[in-house]
Amino acid sequence: MRSHRNDNLLPAYPRFHVADGEGLFKPIHFAFVSERMHADILQEREAILNALPPASVARQERLFARYDPQASLQSFANLLRLVGIS
Repeated sequence: MRSHRNDNLLPAYPRFHVADGEGLFKPIHFAFVSERMHADILQEREAILNALPPASVARQERLFARYDPQASLQSFANLLRLVGIS
């Protein structure tokens, strides 16, 4: 009989993070991020954090802190404003 557990699995092919050799994920730094991409990055980060063992979560959060996608989202909005798009 199959067990129906609620396992949290790591994304098979993360789009916005690169796996390092220690089982953690380094963020890919983007200069500009759209609103949709920002939401996808945050969703992928949440999935990664939920799947990691509790002992690795703090280290992973420190890696995530190295890149703030909110700053890239703001840069994108500023660029659009420069060319007259809001």
